[in-house]
Amino acid sequence: MRPVVFIVLLATLVVTMPVLAASAEFPVSVIDDRGVDVVIDAMPERIVAVGALYAEILLGLGALDRLVAIADSPDNPAEAIDLPSVGPTYAPNVELIVAQMPDLVLGATDWGGERAAIEAVGITVLTTPLLTGVIDIFDSIHTVAAAIGQAAEGAALVGRLAEDIIRSESLILGVPPVRAAFLYAPTPDDPPYAAGTGAIEHELILRAGGINVFADIDGFPPVAFEAILARDPEVIFTAPSQIENLTGNPLLRAVAAVRDGRVVGIRGSDATSTRIGDALRSMIEALHGIAVD
Repeated sequence: MRPVVFIVLLATLVVTMPVLAASAEFPVSVIDDRGVDVVIDAMPERIVAVGALYAEILLGLGALDRLVAIADSPDNPAEAIDLPSVGPTYAPNVELIVAQMPDLVLGATDWGGERAAIEAVGITVLTTPLLTGVIDIFDSIHTVAAAIGQAAEGAALVGRLAEDIIRSESLILGVPPVRAAFLYAPTPDDPPYAAGTGAIEHELILRAGGINVFADIDGFPPVAFEAILARDPEVIFTAPSQIENLTGNPLLRAVAAVRDGRVVGIRGSDATSTRIGDALRSMIEALHGIAVD
């Protein structure tokens, strides 16, 4: 799908976005990642975030003052760095969460049983679905905004993000696409994971005017070094901390992106949060050498 199609989709979303009332009436009901109807009885005043996405959304909504604690993550916004910790994002501490006396917890899942344990003491938990595309980020914003009584602010935030994306994409209309890959290489010796169809990184490559050389795979499977060499991407995107794992691998020296110094660091949290516009601008600049203000 070329950028012009994406622009039309996002423009339609902005134009058709409902105008929501500035004041919220509780209780409100939202759907979580399980498809469960979560009811929030009153305006949440004490919120705990388990996941940087939720802190970023609260920041974008102007509601960071209601965030009382956050799970540890290098992707947390700087504005939340001094808040009390409830343990790492991948294994939050239920006792620390409950001790904060929150009326809403954003992001606790069933992976380690945290959600059930928190709900068992009467605290409402809301987790939004896995992000597989830009629209999922917008949906998460709408859901969180509705849950905290700021639906109008949520619609405005989505509108700003969509406008930002449209403006960036408009700069590369008609520009020849560039072969690219988005790889995650946690170690220098093991095969990296490639973003394929169904990954938000895949969509961002297309939006930035690229061709994903691994578009024929689904999700994030590991790919052999030989496959990377054979598909020869001109640009490789990866986590900033993992660049050397790719550029220093002797098996990848002949890959165009490595040979030409076009292995570019993009934080995964930028691609999967309200900072998605920053990620898209960086990818456009890396692919086409076009500066995006």
